[in-house]
Amino acid sequence: MFPRSRCAYDARVRKALPIIVVLAALAVCGSSQATASATKPKVTIVGQDHKPLVGKKWHYEVRVTLNGKPVAAFIHLQFLFHGVAVGEVGRHTVKSGFWQETFGTPGHPPFPASAAGQPLVLQATVRVTGHPVAKAGWSIVVQ
Repeated sequence: MFPRSRCAYDARVRKALPIIVVLAALAVCGSSQATASATKPKVTIVGQDHKPLVGKKWHYEVRVTLNGKPVAAFIHLQFLFHGVAVGEVGRHTVKSGFWQETFGTPGHPPFPASAAGQPLVLQATVRVTGHPVAKAGWSIVVQ
């Protein structure tokens, strides 16, 4: 036989045990849902090439997917010089997960002569509701 404890048995612990087990199970289920919503979107930028020409047309596309499927997103595009933002390209809300633009067309000026020879990165910062921010870049040197 086991020796009796000096502390009296508290019946409230036995009644609370099933509640504790249920709360623990809910916490485990809730954490798997939090992990699923924390999936980072995939951002892909593809430019016409890595050497756009001063004063000429240059095309690029941005695609945003989540689990392999296009997803609505907010896309912020900037040019970076050694990691520092030096040019605002635009802020766009897309429903289909796709944005494209061509510099050197009406409303979208071409690269200026002052950009020639400078290493730049076209960076897309993407926000998808309920998911972490994602970024992608396309390196260029204007010729």
